Amino acid sequence: MNNWSLPGYAELKVLGEGGFGRVVLARTDSTGVPVAIKYLFERHLADPVRLTEFRREAAVLHRVVSPYVARLYDFVETPSGAAIVMEAVPGVSLRSVLAADGMLEPEAALAVLKGSLLGLAAAHVAGIVHRDYKPDNVLVGPGRESKLVDFGLAVLAGQVGAPAGTPAYMAPEQWAGQPATEATDVYAATCVFFQCVTGRRPFAGRTTDELRAQHQYAPAPLAAAPDTVRALIARGMAKHPAQRPETASAFVTELEAAARRGYGPDWEQRGRDRLAARAAVLFAASPIAVLAAAGVTTGGTVGTASTASTAAAVGKGVWAVVGSKVIAGAIGAAVVVGSVTTAVVLGNRADIAEGGGSPHDERPSIEQVALSSSVETRTESFGTFRLDARYARISGHTDRGVQDRVNAMLMAPVDEWVEFTRQIVSGPEPNGELPATWVDAEILHQDANVISVAYERAIQSVQAGNRAGYNVRIVSIDLTTGEPLDAAHAFADAARDPVAAAELERRILARVPGGYYCPDAVLGTQAPMRPEHLAEPHTFGENPAVQVGYLPDGVRFTIFAPAFGYANVCGYQDVTVPYAEVADLMTDQAARAVIGGPRPTR
Repeated sequence: MNNWSLPGYAELKVLGEGGFGRVVLARTDSTGVPVAIKYLFERHLADPVRLTEFRREAAVLHRVVSPYVARLYDFVETPSGAAIVMEAVPGVSLRSVLAADGMLEPEAALAVLKGSLLGLAAAHVAGIVHRDYKPDNVLVGPGRESKLVDFGLAVLAGQVGAPAGTPAYMAPEQWAGQPATEATDVYAATCVFFQCVTGRRPFAGRTTDELRAQHQYAPAPLAAAPDTVRALIARGMAKHPAQRPETASAFVTELEAAARRGYGPDWEQRGRDRLAARAAVLFAASPIAVLAAAGVTTGGTVGTASTASTAAAVGKGVWAVVGSKVIAGAIGAAVVVGSVTTAVVLGNRADIAEGGGSPHDERPSIEQVALSSSVETRTESFGTFRLDARYARISGHTDRGVQDRVNAMLMAPVDEWVEFTRQIVSGPEPNGELPATWVDAEILHQDANVISVAYERAIQSVQAGNRAGYNVRIVSIDLTTGEPLDAAHAFADAARDPVAAAELERRILARVPGGYYCPDAVLGTQAPMRPEHLAEPHTFGENPAVQVGYLPDGVRFTIFAPAFGYANVCGYQDVTVPYAEVADLMTDQAARAVIGGPRPTR
């Protein structure tokens, strides 16, 4: 249980509990405005997986503004606890409505779909894909409106990540681990709409594997839907994202046209009336309605325009915690295995909300998030091979743009290897098993100014032959600018001038007098270091023959020995040179990042 409570709020009722923590209905001490607070269990405060997911959810919600999504007030994290404070939405979940009535009239289904699609549209404008649109995450309010909630699985549009979502509504590209796009949400919304008008989900697979195959390959069961909406369902459930409406906003336009053709110009009024009638009985028994009737919320009112939030009140029953999501196991997961935890208050978004500010009279202070790095796990199946990868990621940067650039560069070695593997393998091994491609990541060093990560990559398949083997990629980045600090950038003179390259090699070899030697190699004459060794690709993944990483006490040069005349068996050789011996050969930018000042002179 979580014993910590957020100061300034009086808890009124527990709305539900789940694996992450609990959701409570509360009232602000200063104004009496009802809010829903999502607390992380205390046992998860030391779990970097849960903390990262919790922070990410709040950060995503921070970006969306719409009256069709539940409102985010604050996200607070301290050594004692973590909480998301959100609008206490009066309403019941679409899942509850369907459980009570089985299905909806087409006009009512179109009305609820339109409202939640407008919530998705606001997220899409902000560059966010929800990834978990389902009946649990759509709330139907007493004023006949519908709101979208729970952005716990949301990602930036185009982001490649582990497949995640609820199997009954996941788009084909989600199953395949491809980038999430706005059309991914359109597919899920159409699946829910199909369920509303037919009383059943589009596909009835009994296992995850059966659902995967049906969503990826089986045609949409259009015959079960009313004639007037079949074309709309066919568009929204197209197997390829490019064949669907590009965004939720575009889908709303098509929905309205289909509704007018099939049900007349007043379709929405009739649909919302029927929807409200179905939800009224369920809403009357909900906690917020009961508490309002008792006069608990007289100190203030709930805002209607908002910043987006996670759902507090969805799922089984009237106010219940969101149900389970498929994030691990056969589908894949992103798991943090190490990170630094610090106290943080993101602050509210009263300055951008259309209809009001914080539920408090005063605005909370904003504290800085400490920069941290972590190694996360990405496991996916691509049909012809499976991926087991670890990659580095940073969080807490003061500049979101820099953080996004850094994380894109830290993910690139994994995406590159996936593309390379596609070129090498074409299906199962002779024993029937899928080939495996793997990537491992080691954070060599990270401080406020620089991060260096060593990636090891390989394909485990007889189809690879001698073309894949083993590959090393070093990613080094200036964290103040988001610019690379690879060999070509850090030692720019050596990457342009043969004389400077020779001088750099002299200082490296001073640490390994025997040369880039390995015992099993048949040595010829060692080739000299040339600018292209630092600046031009030599192996797959745009890797030059000389790569650099940064350790607390010096530069680690990773040398691909075969580029210098050694046998292939020599592979990669690491040579660490203290900063004092090579800092004068660096650019000023690199010196400032790794030694904290301008480069010295000799």
